Amino acid sequence: MAQTQDTGTLYLRGIPRKLVREAKAEAARRGMSLTAFAREALARALGMGTTAADTSAAREPEGIEAIRPDLDWFEANRKRLLRRFRDEYVAIVHRKVVDHDPDFGALAQRVFAKHGMRSIAMPKVTAEEQVVEIPTPWRAAR
Repeated sequence: MAQTQDTGTLYLRGIPRKLVREAKAEAARRGMSLTAFAREALARALGMGTTAADTSAAREPEGIEAIRPDLDWFEANRKRLLRRFRDEYVAIVHRKVVDHDPDFGALAQRVFAKHGMRSIAMPKVTAEEQVVEIPTPWRAAR
């Protein structure tokens, strides 16, 4: 997805784990990516208003919404993909398999090197959808 404004990358080190966990949890509660949450929090902390370009960039899909069409394509083509990529991870960009590997880490490294650091669908090709539920301390405390 092309950005409509000039953007940069910000790497942060030394952030307390508890703060990172809370930021991730709050972003998830709001249904937004950590990037969108951090962008919003930084703009608010710096007292920067939103411009038309900011608003336009904020409307661009991120996270799961950015890859939803590729995930839908994956589900629709799961049986066909099983014949060729069973138990492998596939990288899908614009409804097309661009790479595959049984090792997710190796696949992710190649795909991000080629396509940049952005949301990319990389599901594992299995006969049935596998749902993994991971309990979080926040939910368990309720």
